[in-house]
Amino acid sequence: MTSENYAMYNRIAEKLSGGNGAEMTSEEQGLLAQLKYGLFVYPEDYDEFEDLKFQHNLARYEQSNLGLTIAPTLACNMACQYCYEDKKKGRMSAGIIESIIDFVEKKAPGLNKLEVGWYGGEPLLAMDIIDDLTHSFLDLAEEYKFTYSASMISNGYLLNIENVDKLRTLKVSTAQITIDGPARFHNAKRPLKNGQPSFDTILKNLEYASTKMGIGVRVNVDKSFNAEIIKELIIELENAGLKERVGVYFGQLEPSTSVCSNISESCYEVADFSMVEIDFYRLLLERGFRIDKLPSPSVTFCMAQNVSGFLIDPEGKLYRCFNHVGDAEKSMGNIRNEINYQHSNFMRFFRFEPYADERCSRCEILPVCVGGCPSRRTDRELSSDKMCESWRHNLQPMLEIIARSRQQQAQAAKKE
Repeated sequence: MTSENYAMYNRIAEKLSGGNGAEMTSEEQGLLAQLKYGLFVYPEDYDEFEDLKFQHNLARYEQSNLGLTIAPTLACNMACQYCYEDKKKGRMSAGIIESIIDFVEKKAPGLNKLEVGWYGGEPLLAMDIIDDLTHSFLDLAEEYKFTYSASMISNGYLLNIENVDKLRTLKVSTAQITIDGPARFHNAKRPLKNGQPSFDTILKNLEYASTKMGIGVRVNVDKSFNAEIIKELIIELENAGLKERVGVYFGQLEPSTSVCSNISESCYEVADFSMVEIDFYRLLLERGFRIDKLPSPSVTFCMAQNVSGFLIDPEGKLYRCFNHVGDAEKSMGNIRNEINYQHSNFMRFFRFEPYADERCSRCEILPVCVGGCPSRRTDRELSSDKMCESWRHNLQPMLEIIARSRQQQAQAAKKE
């Protein structure tokens, strides 16, 4: 809004709240009509809560869009200090590959969209499996007329020119790369299995990868990070020519499983993390990086809240959460068998109803977080005040940072 329109908006709000809507000027009526058109203001007979609840339930049972997160291997070339996968290995067999293809083919007649996320371990260690599965998915997409898209979560060390070019032919359009602080921190937290550093190679890889696909750099944050350390990383990214090419965001490191419980004392609670998050995004703003983080309405939080999303490990086991991959006790079955929607590991996440929860239903952030992380709620048994997403604690200052970033990017585009 311009300052003039914002002043007019405040006059409209005052008149409406005071029951003096009939006294609005023609200019005020015009702005109000635009706000209604853009759904910033709803008609009096509109029940936003009931509509959001309906859209949430609709999405939970939607089966025309299938989302598969596939880990073709749990092997990894890194030895991260906090990794919950506990040195697992293994590659997907030809039999499991065929079962996945059969599963998708059975769903294909009713599909509008298939979205695949490649995961691991390090998925780039199994490029041949990604290649095999992708070509089968593309053949099915052509035959049954559904759309196909793919993304990847990788540590970035093997994201070289050859692999990037190959991934583009396999329709992988975005990749999330984890960088844990500046070089001196990252190399200590995420060394290669042979003990060698990985930071410089990853940044070199991102120079080319970011010209071919969307790259998001995730920085896992714990209490060992402060503003000076984050600034050091931002400058290193800038010096590598990545300022205009990548989106940087900060992830809260959590002791999500018993395997990584040893890091719990170094992890922030959500409220504390949300405060340092503000400082770190301000640093990005000051250095001219774009800020992609934006609160927006979501119908579900993640695949755990809907019936058409699964994570498949190399043995074909099905999971409802990234944190559980490779842990057979958390599996809800196998891709070779019929899906059992009554399985306890399916229902324990799925049964939570955020729009029926007394505390969530009163929260104005509910359309953004949709009840928060199901794993955090169920596995960690956190108290209700620790369940929320960081938006509940830092929405106002983050919106200001995001708005200034958008202005900054718009001004830069005008200069070009």
